[in-house]
Amino acid sequence: MTLLTPFALWFLTIIPVIVLLYLLKLKRRQVQVSTLMFWQRILQENRRRALFQRLRQWLSLLLHLLIFLLILFALAKPEFDRFVRKGAFTVLILDTRSRMEAIEKNGASRFEKAKKLLAAYTSRAGDQNQMALLVARGSPEVIVPFSGDEKVFQQAVEKLEPSDASGDLDSTIHLADELLASRRGPGRIVVFTDSRVQTTGHKAQLETVAVGSPLNNLAITRFATRPLPASPQTAQVLLEIRNFGDKVATGNVELYFDGKLIDVKPFNLQPGGHKIDVFPSVPSTFGNSRGWLTARLDTEDPLSCDNEAYAVLPNHEPSHVLLVTRGNWFIEKMLAADDLVKFDLLTPDAFQASMAKNFDTVILDNVLPGGLRLENAEGNFLFINKTPFAGDGKSIDQPLITDIDTTSPLMRMVNLKNVTFLRAAEIPFPGPVGNWNFTAPLRSFDHPLVITGSREIDGEDQHMAAFAFDIADSDLPLRVAFPLLMSNTLEWLSGKKADETSSYKAGDIIDLQPDQSLWVEPQRKFLPLPKIDPGKMARHSYQPLKNGFYLLHTGATARWIAVNTFSEAESNLRAVQESGGQERTPSGIPAFALFTARPMWNYLALAAFVLFSIEWWLYHRRRTE
Repeated sequence: MTLLTPFALWFLTIIPVIVLLYLLKLKRRQVQVSTLMFWQRILQENRRRALFQRLRQWLSLLLHLLIFLLILFALAKPEFDRFVRKGAFTVLILDTRSRMEAIEKNGASRFEKAKKLLAAYTSRAGDQNQMALLVARGSPEVIVPFSGDEKVFQQAVEKLEPSDASGDLDSTIHLADELLASRRGPGRIVVFTDSRVQTTGHKAQLETVAVGSPLNNLAITRFATRPLPASPQTAQVLLEIRNFGDKVATGNVELYFDGKLIDVKPFNLQPGGHKIDVFPSVPSTFGNSRGWLTARLDTEDPLSCDNEAYAVLPNHEPSHVLLVTRGNWFIEKMLAADDLVKFDLLTPDAFQASMAKNFDTVILDNVLPGGLRLENAEGNFLFINKTPFAGDGKSIDQPLITDIDTTSPLMRMVNLKNVTFLRAAEIPFPGPVGNWNFTAPLRSFDHPLVITGSREIDGEDQHMAAFAFDIADSDLPLRVAFPLLMSNTLEWLSGKKADETSSYKAGDIIDLQPDQSLWVEPQRKFLPLPKIDPGKMARHSYQPLKNGFYLLHTGATARWIAVNTFSEAESNLRAVQESGGQERTPSGIPAFALFTARPMWNYLALAAFVLFSIEWWLYHRRRTE
């Protein structure tokens, strides 16, 4: 037996005081009476209060001393030696990943059961048994460093909540090993989880406390959108559902757009089966639309966080394009048909280089204004046929496409197979000019057919692209590749990213740029947005731990991002510890303490209260004095 607060034993010096108070004689008040015949009994009792006579009434003194000793030992906090060793250090790890939110058959979640068991450990913290508390979610986090203050642990445990994050326990256990390596004396790691943990191969002794039983579960494991190649203003939606159970699962999956139901599809999954659904066409977002897509299963199961999934359609803002041409029917019709482009038409004589800064992109079709140089050009330009790169004026007849850089944003999903070019300008690959960095994503042997360039000027990116051929001198306008090539080029020139990340996993770290901030209040229901509290805006980086939609501000613009769990390991609730779901008491902890989540001093205090009540009853029954 070890006392966690041995200084309380100094109160043993009070025992003689208790005995003296018990032996203290009562001082009687003198009163004259007419006769003593009625006071004989009182006189007899007074004689019994002599020292040796009072010691015969030992029951009262014994009860008083026993009550005092129980209170004293409760203050000293006794604990079993096999649990508390002098100079011992214990790291407690609480699993807060999404699977811990699963509701067991008795109605309590795994996380609630784990918190109850954790309280039994933290209540035994003391100077002779220092503890540290870690939580495992997307990344390990130290909640309480090594301390012997029980109150600090109790307050920290009370505030802990489960997360929707995924991940493994290895990184958290590794951190616990490193924390114990810096301490002298025996160390131990105790993990509260429902997952299987490898208990061997660690620097410190590792024990696990199982809190889960195998459960059937349905989950949405994938939910993503992408623009349709032939129609960027619409999108495809891919959805995957898995049955992590031993029974057939049936139901419906509902698809919502900005809170409105737009489609419902039934599913029938065999045990361990999965199904992939494709919703072929979803309207894109314009104006004040949030672009929220929500998939929801209409069935109930133990884990609710994987029954809903979130995705965001990009909010397309039209690019403002200036077309400078003497007349090009193909380009004009292509721009007019693209909902993502708003363009103005201008003749070459009316164009001035200073106009470029008022547009996202300037297309110079067979036009090269005098005095326009890349070194001092402002804005983003697309040169068609006539380019600012010096050449000898020669042309290549019927050039063959030999090299295509498929990683270039201009060539994304562009198929130029069987496209015929009558001629192309023979221009050399440009050297360094005004900090421009050039690439040639399309070549005909050693001759570039498309040149792209980018540079940073005054903290902003500037882009340019040059086609070494005239669109009218090819059958490109008759191919599907033409609108894709032009759309990709204008999108890249205007600085818009088609593959801008809008989906993250719960627990991932989101790195924010200096001009970015993230509203950390997740939104799930399509309701009027509350007023944003500036104190709830994250900068530099943020780790979302709950699923939902988050608002990302970049400068004066804002867009939504989606956060989901999407983890088969978290959704598979049948994979639990080898204990088969039975809660296993780790070595060194009394089973009754784990059952009630109370330390031994609580029972000592309760026993003192019971004895005090018995003494009070005996006193009023004239059994004690």
